[in-house]
Amino acid sequence: MKKEARILLLGLDAAGKTTILYKLKLGETTVTIPTIGFNVETVEYKNLTFTMWDVGGQKVIRNLWYHYYHGTQGLIFVVDSSDRERLQEARDELWAVLEADELKDAFLLVFANKQDLPNAMRPSEITEGLALHKFPPSRKWYVQATCAVNGEVWYAVFNMQKEARILMVGLDAAGKTTILYKLKFGETVATLPTIGFNVETVEYRNIKFTVWDVGGQTRVRPLWQYYYSGTHGLIFVVDSSDRDRLGEAKEELWSMLNSPELKDTVLLVLANKQDQPKAMKPSEVADGFELHNLPSSRIWKIQGTCAVNGEGISEGLDWLGKEIAHFL
Repeated sequence: MKKEARILLLGLDAAGKTTILYKLKLGETTVTIPTIGFNVETVEYKNLTFTMWDVGGQKVIRNLWYHYYHGTQGLIFVVDSSDRERLQEARDELWAVLEADELKDAFLLVFANKQDLPNAMRPSEITEGLALHKFPPSRKWYVQATCAVNGEVWYAVFNMQKEARILMVGLDAAGKTTILYKLKFGETVATLPTIGFNVETVEYRNIKFTVWDVGGQTRVRPLWQYYYSGTHGLIFVVDSSDRDRLGEAKEELWSMLNSPELKDTVLLVLANKQDQPKAMKPSEVADGFELHNLPSSRIWKIQGTCAVNGEGISEGLDWLGKEIAHFL
């Protein structure tokens, strides 16, 4: 049974929207002219049928974009990565579009296009320039580097939402529950020590994470093993200011990673509490944990974070989501 989705393709003029549309439709690069009005094509991919509306991006046309919002399930916003001078203009237009009530539930995919050009901004620069991290947690978005002319449009991003099971552990008082609710609600929540577990569903970019936050007290840790089954990603949270217990945290982490149920699990270490004056840098935590001694088959990353103000959490989740997506 084919599923159908209505996709709106927007962006400033000359961003490469029409080239992308026909690359998806025909599988080849076609000569295009500036779009006055719109192009509409049906694109079939796996069990999905996309009706894609490519609307012109010239200034005189942009005030007509809202006529195409109704019924849109996915918004693709195309950016010319080589056009630094107009990145602010693109940001203003994108934010104006997303204020529309008709698009409040639409998934946002940003194509950082023209990556083949020598001065192209990286996707991380586009993310920063468009202020995507300032979106509310309810807004699902993703940035993908593309080159329309050689076909690097990455069909995989059209799998609109994937689900992943994440296990979040660490010693007591590392900040696990604060991080969980920062992800869930976008704000700092007063927490108590976790006896047992908290479980929340967090929608982030194009992945729905089921996050299990399990208590870290010594007497609770033997129970961690009961949460291993089916885990795609392991988040291990460390209090970077607690030098005295770094060895203890290392032993617990290595003990977990020796479990056959976690042998293919992606590991994200959050070096938390970076706001504390004597906090260890992520590189110090990595050395203390001997992460570089993990087998080459283990996919891992360490990310400095501050749970109370949210710094570093998005970057860590971005990486985790991209790595897990390969296995979903």
